[in-house]
Amino acid sequence: MSILSLHHGDHGSAHGDTQSQHPVRDFAADWIEATPAAILLRPVGTFLTEWAKATPVAILFQSLHR
Repeated sequence: MSILSLHHGDHGSAHGDTQSQHPVRDFAADWIEATPAAILLRPVGTFLTEWAKATPVAILFQSLHR
């Protein structure tokens, strides 16, 4: 399982059943979590955020904003 979690492991326990109320949604979420792209989303997002903060425009904006 990856670090991305779109749903909880207790698929149907909120309603008291043992079966999922949304099997298609659960299947899609499980499939997305298993893809390599989902594993890379958080590190790539973190990198892009830090990169954007380090650009000259962002540095200038931060210095003028203070």
